[in-house]
Amino acid sequence: MSTVLFMRRPQVYLPEIDAYIEYLKANHPAVRPVDSATLPEQEPFNPDVVWHFMGANTKREAPCVVHEYNSLSAGRLPHLKNWLKTRINCLPDRRVFLSARVKEDFGFTDRVPDNLRDMGVAAQFYQVKPAPIYDFVYAGSIHRGREVIQLIDRFKDGMRGASIYIVGTVSDEIRARYKDRPNIVFAGRVPYAEVPAHMAKGRYGLNLVPDRYPFNIQTATKVLEYCAIGMPVVSMRYTWAENFVKENDAAFFWLNNDFSNMKLRDLEGHDFKVPDVTAYKWPNIIRASGIFDFL
Repeated sequence: MSTVLFMRRPQVYLPEIDAYIEYLKANHPAVRPVDSATLPEQEPFNPDVVWHFMGANTKREAPCVVHEYNSLSAGRLPHLKNWLKTRINCLPDRRVFLSARVKEDFGFTDRVPDNLRDMGVAAQFYQVKPAPIYDFVYAGSIHRGREVIQLIDRFKDGMRGASIYIVGTVSDEIRARYKDRPNIVFAGRVPYAEVPAHMAKGRYGLNLVPDRYPFNIQTATKVLEYCAIGMPVVSMRYTWAENFVKENDAAFFWLNNDFSNMKLRDLEGHDFKVPDVTAYKWPNIIRASGIFDFL
């Protein structure tokens, strides 16, 4: 039996690891998948395949090494960071990229074989139904850009009659900023298995992705999850979201750049269309990508 070790980075959800392990157990019985977070410390372990979610990996530590690039570099000088990753990392046996655009932007020039694997949606998101308690739910990082804070500020000032439920890690500073506003509620970081039930508490799913590289060209996982639950999506307008709407016959409510049209009465009269995202179930995504065929 071959062993595949998936390297989980601390404080990162990486739902694909759970999906990979479940898929391998169901479809590749001769392969033993292992989550690095479950390994006892100080215990020797010699896997056949080590699967890294990049990051950095400068030294090979197994007969077979896979590098998965599920996002592009962000922050200052992202293109330089992308280039550095092509130079400092060891040569793997295979690479996996989120999309053709992610592969193109890294620009590897060697002949390492690769696969494209888009983001998927866990089964539990299809099993819950919307049960609105709050007007809006926002799931994800509130530190991705100033736009997220600017929108939350609207609930502090001009939208006190509307409520927002925020699922994800929040700093003490942010909690203090809104502590006197009962219409702004923080769930905090919750176990991934509980995320669907928390997201379903909102009437509308907020997709607050700034129109800025690389966020504007990468798959918005939370959009897929909102749609799997059956929630209408209120979104900032940017490349990936617009392409998703066109390709999946969806209808979102597009926010103005200054959020001036963020009004409940406008949303209530909007003709939303939540697309069928069955194709994004993890087993479908993994099977179509062929990422485990080499095993």
